[in-house]
Amino acid sequence: MDGYGVPEIFEENAFGLTEQLYRDIKYVLKVPIVNFIFRTLALYEPFLSMGWQQIRPNMLTINMEQAAETLRYPNISMELPDIRWENYYSTADIKRIRETVYTFNYVNPKLLLIASAWIESLSYRPVAGKGKVEGFIPPGVLTSLPDITLIQIPSASKQVQMLLHNIATAHHGYEAASDFRALARYPYFLATSWNYLRPNVESNEYTLIQSDLKNKAIRLVHNEMPFLVNVTRETLRPYMTLAQIAGVMGVLSMFREAIAGLIVDGEFFRRILE
Repeated sequence: MDGYGVPEIFEENAFGLTEQLYRDIKYVLKVPIVNFIFRTLALYEPFLSMGWQQIRPNMLTINMEQAAETLRYPNISMELPDIRWENYYSTADIKRIRETVYTFNYVNPKLLLIASAWIESLSYRPVAGKGKVEGFIPPGVLTSLPDITLIQIPSASKQVQMLLHNIATAHHGYEAASDFRALARYPYFLATSWNYLRPNVESNEYTLIQSDLKNKAIRLVHNEMPFLVNVTRETLRPYMTLAQIAGVMGVLSMFREAIAGLIVDGEFFRRILE
C-alpha cells in the first residue's frame, strides 16, 4: 500500500496466497496487470480467495469471453477532436498508448461481469450457472499486450497529481483508476483527452450508457455464466467479521460503478486515438 487514496496491495508487495492469486488472475484474464478492484479486495483475502475460486472457471469459457465482447465498445456520440498525436509523440509512443488503451478496454468488461456476479451472490441472488459451456479459451497473458506500469501518485509531479485528482473527483471516486494511472505516463495525451472527455462525464448520455452497461452485465452473468457463483455472507462469516463483509460489499459497489464508467472512457480514448 502507498497510503494514498483507496487502500490497496500492489503486486510488488504481494506475498503468499495474495501473490498466488495475483499471478492466477493475470493468467486467467489474459492481461499483464492486476487491476485496482483486486488490489483493494486483497485486503479482504478470504473473500478474494473464495470469490476467485468460483469466478475462475467461468472466466475461462467462451461464454464469458463473448459476454465481455458485448459490453465492449459502447455506442457513444461524444464530440471527438481531430488531434495529430504524431506532433507530440513518436510512432513508438503512440503505439504503446494504443496498446495500453486496448489492454484496459479488453479487461474492463470482464471486471464488470466479475463484480456483478459477486454483488448478485452476496445480495442473495446467486448465479445459478447456465450449465452449458460453449468452449474454453486458453489462459495466459496475451503476448501482444505491453507491460503496464502505474504512476505512483505520491511520487508523481504536482501537475500529474492534480490531473489524477481531477479525474477521480469527476468520477466521484477516492482515487484515479489503474487506466488513468497507466496513461499518466503520457501526461499530454491524458490531459488533452481528459479535457475533451470531462464535460461528458455527467451528461445524460454518459449516465445512461453507464447504467445500461451495469444492467446488461447483471443479465449476462445470470443468463450466460455457466458455473455457480454462490459466495455468501454466511460462507464468509467463519473467516471475516461482519464489518469486513460490509467492506467487501462497499468495495464491490464502488468498483462496479467505476468500471462501467471506465468502459465508456476507454471507448472515448480508443476513438480519439484514431
